[in-house]
Parts: sequence; C-alpha cells; structure tokens
Amino acid sequence: MLSQPMPITPVPLRNRYLAAFLAWLVPGSGHLYQGRTAKGILYALCILSLYFLGFALGDGKIVYWRWVNPMQNPDKFCLHYVGQFFVGLPALPALVQSTLEYYGLPTILGGFMAVPSSNVINGLQGYGKLIEVGTIYTTVAGLLNVLAIYDAFDGPAYADLDEEAELALAAPSEVKLEGLKAEGSA
Repeated sequence: MLSQPMPITPVPLRNRYLAAFLAWLVPGSGHLYQGRTAKGILYALCILSLYFLGFALGDGKIVYWRWVNPMQNPDKFCLHYVGQFFVGLPALPALVQSTLEYYGLPTILGGFMAVPSSNVINGLQGYGKLIEVGTIYTTVAGLLNVLAIYDAFDGPAYADLDEEAELALAAPSEVKLEGLKAEGSA
C-alpha cells in the first residue's frame, strides 16, 4: 500500500543574500539567522571542528595565500587556499596578511597566517603526513561550507511530484485490462 506524501511546509528564508553571506562569514550563522537552529549548530560544529583540527595538525602554518600568477609561478600558487577561503572569517587573516605584504606594508597580528618563510615550510616536512592531512582537512572544511552557503541561500530541497505521480498515488491500485488483446493459440 502506498502512503500519502507528507505536506511540504516551506521554510521562511528571510533575506537569502544576507543568510548566504553570514553562512560564509561564520559557518552555521546563516542558518541561525534563518531560525534553523539545529542545522546551524550542526554546520558550525562540523565545519569549524574540521577546520581547526586541520589547522592544529598543520601547526597553524598551512593556511596562507600568495598573490602570484598560477601560470607563471605554479610552485608558489596556493591552490589549497581557494578551498580554505570558503570557511570565511577563520581563514580571512591569511588573505589580509598576503594583501598587506603584496603592497609592501607590514603584516599585522604578529604575522599570524602570513606567508611562512621557506625555512618554516621546509621545517614542516618533519611533521610528515600530518601537514598533508591538515591541509586536506582545512580545504575540505571550506568546500563543505560551500554546500552550507548554498543551503542557506536556497533553502531545503524538496522533490516536486509531477501530475502523473500525484494521480498514481491518488488512484486505487487496480490493474486496467481494457484495450488489451489476447494473441496466440491456446
């Protein structure tokens, strides 16, 4: 027996653009703004814990950005930061530090999240695979937040039933044998 689908109750998304911006700025905050508290706490807990665990595994030196042309200097290009950027505020100091450095200004916050020197980067090799795992964790946290940002912007996904499916659910389950011809010999 087929059960009837539950009625869809739309979620009031408030200002979707502000919700998406807040979801980027601090993971989960866009959902909290929309009143979707459980989902906001879940996103914040999962994404931020993954990010900060990776940050700790990398000794705080794996989230940084360099203003270089990837075509001219691919070895210096920080592709991992493209993903890390989407964690929002926790990864933003790296962009600020790099921008200050690019314009020849002194870094702030004691150089926190500034581009590490070659000696520091080479010294991180002593940590072995932890650096790679930390980089992957921080990058994946940012990429997961892209999904959270989209959810804050567009809301929950509902499957729309087409008219035929609705009619099939509403009609009794009878086999219609009209118009069938029996062929062959008995």
